[in-house]
Amino acid sequence: MVVSKKEWKNESGRKNRFRTYCRTSLCLLVFTVAILAIIPRQANAEDAVTIAIAGPMVGDSFSVGIQYNAGVTAAVQTLPGGLLLGRKLNIKTYDDKCSIPIAEKVAQDLVMNPPAVVIGHSCSMATLAAAPVYARYKVLQITPASTNSEITEMGIKTIFRMIGRDNVQSEIAVERIALHHAGRKIGVFYFPGNYSEGLAKTAINALKKKGIKPVYAGIGIASASSYADNIQDMIDAGVEILYLTGGGLDSGVFMRQVSQMDAPFNVISSDTLVSKVFIETAGSAGEGIPFTFPPEAAELSTSKLAAAAIKQLGQEPVGYTLLAYAATETWFEGVRRANSFDANLVATAIRQAPIETILGQISFNAKGDIQTNYPAFSWYVWKEGKRVSLEK
Repeated sequence: MVVSKKEWKNESGRKNRFRTYCRTSLCLLVFTVAILAIIPRQANAEDAVTIAIAGPMVGDSFSVGIQYNAGVTAAVQTLPGGLLLGRKLNIKTYDDKCSIPIAEKVAQDLVMNPPAVVIGHSCSMATLAAAPVYARYKVLQITPASTNSEITEMGIKTIFRMIGRDNVQSEIAVERIALHHAGRKIGVFYFPGNYSEGLAKTAINALKKKGIKPVYAGIGIASASSYADNIQDMIDAGVEILYLTGGGLDSGVFMRQVSQMDAPFNVISSDTLVSKVFIETAGSAGEGIPFTFPPEAAELSTSKLAAAAIKQLGQEPVGYTLLAYAATETWFEGVRRANSFDANLVATAIRQAPIETILGQISFNAKGDIQTNYPAFSWYVWKEGKRVSLEK
C-alpha cells in the first residue's frame, strides 16, 4: 500500500496528538494518586490520640482501677475543647488483674495499635512485666502506684512514676520502728510478689544497718483463708512490732485474724493499706494501724479544682485518683514542651524542668523517679472508716 505525503502527515499528527494525550492523562493520573495519598495522611493527623489506662479494673483491687480512670478523665476534661496540640484525646481502659501474664498480654495487645501514653500499671509485678514491651515499641509509661525499686532501675528512658520507691518507704518504716519502738522485738511478714517481697527485703536490710535483727521473718500464702499458723509462729517468737507488707485483701484478712486471736503485737504497714478493700475486709481490726502513703494531694491548695472535678465523676479525690490526675498533667506538659506525641521527645521534655501539678512542683531524675520538695511518704491510719493523717 502506497501512502501519499499528505496522508502520512495526517497520520503522524494523529500519533503525536495521541502521545500528547497519553502524557497528559498520565500526569493527571499521577497527580490524582498523589492527592489521594495525601488526603488519608491529613485525615489521620486529625484522628484522636489514645490515653491507655492499665490496672486492676475488677477483682480484689478494682478500686485502684476506678481511681485511675476518675483521675485521668478529670484531667482530660480540663483541656479546652478536650484538645491537646489540636488533637482529641480518647481514654481506653485495660484490666491487668495485677497479674504478670495478663499484664504482658495487655501490653502486647496495646502496642499493636500504640497509644500515646499508658497511665499504669498499678501492681509492681504487672509494671515490671509490661514496661519492657512498651519500651520496645516506644510507648511512654507513667505509673501512679508502682513502688518497686527495680522499675526505674531497668534503664528505660520512657518510664516515670508518681510515687516514691520501696527502699524509701521501708526506710521510713524502719525509722519509725527505731524511734517509737526501740528495744522491742521486731517481726516482718509479707506475701509473694515483687511489691511485698521487695519492701520486706529492704526493710530487713535497713533494720540490719541499725543493728536490729528481726526475731521473725515469714511469708504468707496469697489469698489464703487462714493465717492462724503464721500468727501463732509470731506469737511464739515473741514479736512485739510487726512490719506487714501485702495487698489490701490479704492484709485485711490477716489483721482480722490477728484480732480474733488476740495476738499481743502491734502492726505497722505500707501504702496498699490505703485501699478501701483493706478496711472493709479488716473492719475494726484495721483501725489505728500506721501505714505509709504519699502526702495527700487533696490537702494542697493546687488540687482544689481537680478535687471538684473528680467529685463530679462520683469519686472521692483521694488516694490514686490524684496521683493519676497528676500523671496525666505531667504527660500534657511534656507533650506541650516537645510539641509532639513522640515518646522519646516527650520523655526528654518532661525531664527538662520542674512541672507544676496538683502535687505541687515536681521533677524527675534520669531514672524516672519523682522528686518533690516534701517527703515522699507520710503516715496515715484508718479512723472510723476514714483515712486520716497520723500526725493529726
